[in-house]
Amino acid sequence: MGVEDQFSFTTDEGVGIITLNRPERMNAVNWDLCAAISAKLRELRTNDDVRVLVLTGAGGNFSSGGDAEFLSGNDEGRPIPGLTDTPLERYQRKTPAGAFAEMTKWIIEVDKPVIAAVEGVCMGAGLAYALACDRRFGSKTVRMSAAMVRLGFGPDCGISWFLPRITRLPTALRMITTGDILEAEECHREGLIDELVEEGDALEAAMAYAKKLARGPSVAIDLARHFVYKSLTSTADEMYDYEGVAAVMSAMTEDAREGTQSFLEKRRPKYKGR
Repeated sequence: MGVEDQFSFTTDEGVGIITLNRPERMNAVNWDLCAAISAKLRELRTNDDVRVLVLTGAGGNFSSGGDAEFLSGNDEGRPIPGLTDTPLERYQRKTPAGAFAEMTKWIIEVDKPVIAAVEGVCMGAGLAYALACDRRFGSKTVRMSAAMVRLGFGPDCGISWFLPRITRLPTALRMITTGDILEAEECHREGLIDELVEEGDALEAAMAYAKKLARGPSVAIDLARHFVYKSLTSTADEMYDYEGVAAVMSAMTEDAREGTQSFLEKRRPKYKGR
């Protein structure tokens, strides 16, 4: 299976759907797949027809994380530090996590809402990608694990940054150091899943939420979520200024005029994302 067959991209009413498509390996990710999805996310950053993204997996699982063949050092096409004798190329020597971490980066830097629809296994790098999304809709089949330590590896793909910000610190430490598998109910209770739905309903629930965002004033929405993330590393005084910038920028959109006019006319606004 070529990399072009390992994920799919479709659109539905302003929502782009990226589906990991390696069901025979529980949608495990490899270097080339992560690089291809990162490239797609870079392209989508400037595609105004796609206002929201949903990330999901085929075959009843989200992702089992890094592909075992690659992690074992047996993938002849790509060396791995410490496990293969093949010299690393310059790019990989500078950025050891390479395409795997780059995918996390682009889930954030696509600068649009990204929603995870999670069924079944969500582990390792797969968990990192789900946590990088704005929200997670998961079914009662979900099983989550920071599985890197189970294979003797340290955490990667940003999982040690996201976990203590999304769940409780003790839970983050437990997951990172033990690789314990959390079942759906515990994932929901610990905040790893925002909305828990019935088996097979995660994508439908995620799409309903994504379409709601896609119908909204997307410039204002993108600015709002950007500054929420910015607040994690900023002071309150800095945020007053950032929010002022966002208010001025959004005030210059067609959607802002439509929003205020529809309010005065007591009708539902018709936003165009401009």
